[in-house]
Amino acid sequence: MSLEVDVSPLGSGSIEVDGDAPCSLNSYPDTIGIETGDDVLLEAIPESGYHFVNWSGEPVWDGESTSIENPTEVRVINAMDITAHFAADSNEFISEDKIISITIPDGATALDGEGNPLTDVKFLVVESVPDPPEGVSIVGPPYQLGPDGATFDPPVTLTWNYDPADIPDGVDEEELGITYYDEDAARWQELESTVHPETNTITAPVGHFTTFTVIAPLSTAPAAFTLSPLSISPPEVSAGEPVSISLVVTNTGEVAGSHTATLKINGAIVETREVSLVGGTSETVTFATSHDETGIHSIEVNGLTGSFTVKAPIVATPAPPGERNWWLIRGIIAAVATVIAAPLVYRWRRRSY
Repeated sequence: MSLEVDVSPLGSGSIEVDGDAPCSLNSYPDTIGIETGDDVLLEAIPESGYHFVNWSGEPVWDGESTSIENPTEVRVINAMDITAHFAADSNEFISEDKIISITIPDGATALDGEGNPLTDVKFLVVESVPDPPEGVSIVGPPYQLGPDGATFDPPVTLTWNYDPADIPDGVDEEELGITYYDEDAARWQELESTVHPETNTITAPVGHFTTFTVIAPLSTAPAAFTLSPLSISPPEVSAGEPVSISLVVTNTGEVAGSHTATLKINGAIVETREVSLVGGTSETVTFATSHDETGIHSIEVNGLTGSFTVKAPIVATPAPPGERNWWLIRGIIAAVATVIAAPLVYRWRRRSY
C-alpha cells in the first residue's frame, strides 16, 4: 500500500510522516510505503515566510475532505494522496494597470472556491454593471475579482488608486467609497472605506470576491439640458435669400456639461453645434441656411420642428396683342392737349384787352 504526500506551492514547506524528517523541499510529491490499516501521523512544516493553511486529499476528516488540524492522523485503508497547503505570510496581488491591489496579511486564511489556498488573483475590468443606487455616481471602471468563491478570514485589504479627474464636480474627495455588488440581494453594498487624498487611494476590508467599484455621492444635480422652441426668421424668402434658425439651450443642472444641437433640413443633417454650459446658464444657438428650390422646407433641431418657404419669383406678363389700356392712352392725350392749349388761351385773352 502506498501513501503519496505533496505540498502546495512547491518549496513552501514539507511534511513529516510519523516524526521522520522531511524529504527534500523540491522532491515532492513523495511516495511512502504503508501497511493497510496503519494509522499515520502527518505534520506540515512551513518554510520561513509561509504558514500552514490546511490538508486536502482522499482521507475524510470528520466527514470533510479537508482539515486544518496540524499534526493530523489518518488511517490508511487504500492508496491515498494527501497534500499540505501553505500560504505566504504576507502577499500582495496587483492589477496589471496598477489601479487596485489585494494585500493578504500575516496569518490570514485565503482560500479559493475549492477550499484550497489562494495562490493567484484575477482582475477583470467590467464593461457593463447594474446601475448604482439613485444619488450616487460610479467613479472609474468597475472590476471583477476572481477566482469566484474566494474567501478571506479575517478580511483582507483592497486598495484602489483613483483619478481625481474622474470625481464629479461638486463632490468632496473624502466622500468617495468602495462598494461591491451583492448578487444574492441584487444590489450594491457600500464597504467601510478610508480615503487617503494625499495618495489618491481608498482602502477597504473585503471578505470575498465579487464586482467592486468606487462611487461618489451626487450632492449636486448633474447637467441636464432643455431647448426653447425654434425661431425661424424670416419664415418666407425668395430663392437664395438667407434664413436664420435659432434656439436657446439651457443647462438646468448644477454642474457643467455639453450638449450637441443638430440641424436637419428636409431630413438631412446640415450642421451640428456643441454647446458647453456651466450649471444654470443658457446660450442662444443660431444656424443660417438658404435654398434655391421653391416650396416648403422642413426643419428639425433635436426633435424641435418648424419650416420655412421659398417662394417662386414674380414674372411680369405683357398684355396680349390687340389689347390696349385705352383709358390710360386717353388720359395721356388729354394731358398733352391741356399743356399745349394753355399758352394759346392766355395769349388770346391778352389781345382781347
